[in-house]
Parts: sequence; C-alpha cells; structure tokens
Amino acid sequence: MERHRTGGMTTIAVVNIILGGIGIVNGLYLVLGCLVLMYQLSRFGIFEIPVVRSAFVLLILATGIIGLIAGIGILRLRHWARTWSFVNAGLLIVSCVGSFVAVPIIATIGTYDLGSIDAGGLTRLLIFVAIYVAIPVPYSLLLCMMFLKPAWRTNFAKGGASVHPPPLPGNGYNGR
Repeated sequence: MERHRTGGMTTIAVVNIILGGIGIVNGLYLVLGCLVLMYQLSRFGIFEIPVVRSAFVLLILATGIIGLIAGIGILRLRHWARTWSFVNAGLLIVSCVGSFVAVPIIATIGTYDLGSIDAGGLTRLLIFVAIYVAIPVPYSLLLCMMFLKPAWRTNFAKGGASVHPPPLPGNGYNGR
C-alpha cells in the first residue's frame, strides 16, 4: 500500500511550517525582550535572571522549532511527524497557559475595567489574545483530531507502507 499525502495533510503541514516560523520569530523577539530586561536590571545593580520569563521564552522557541520540524515531516510523510505534531499541540496548550503567567497584559485580563481601555490598549490586548490563546488552542485541537483519524494514522505509521515508489520492471519487480 502506497502512502499518499492528501490536500488536508499538505494544508496542515504548511500551517505547521508557517506557525512554527512565526513561533520562532516570536521567540527570538521575546529573547530580545528578556535580554533588555536583564540589561536594565543590571543597570540598577540587580543581577538576576528572570527565570519565569526565560522559561516562557524557551517554551515559545521550542514550540516554534518543533512545529516547523513537524510540518516538514508531514510534507515528507515521515512516521515521526505524527508524534512531533502531538508534541507541538501539547506545547501550544502549555504555552497558552504559560502566557497567563509570563505575558503581563494577558495575566491582567481579569482586572481590566473594559470601559477604561483606550483603543490602542484594546488593540494590543486583542493581538496578544489572538497570538497566545485564540490561534494556538483551536489549532492544537485540530492537530489532535486530524492525527487521530484512521487514514492519517495509517499514513504516518512506523514501518508502514513505503514512501518510495516500487522498483521499475526488470529491477526485481515481479508485478504483485
């Protein structure tokens, strides 16, 4: 039985690659912010590493890298792509939960008086909620649903059907 990448698999692979790339860029931006924070603290004589923030930055970077690798694996129909996609989905959920601790604007959502938020603050709030909650959570659930389908399980089964075409006649191909 030959493996075939469906249009849905291609779509999931491309979205994984795009979201993985965005996650990497976001993680690098957060690394820069963490470095600036440590520099500012050192100017005041405080030589501490913001552990929670650094852990969140590494989580975001790892999520982006794993998403990118999983997307490439899906495009190539590699058996490990299914596992990496589940890991990516889990990391997306964990990063969403972590964002409520590590990203101050989201962490203070419950304390907002919606009438006191100006247009700029509301726009910032909506962007942060989209990046850290509204996109990752539904996408991780979609990943899990798709990779639990029997057809997807079969395509990404280890030791399953060959990804390579059968040999040409005359090269050991017996026609069966």
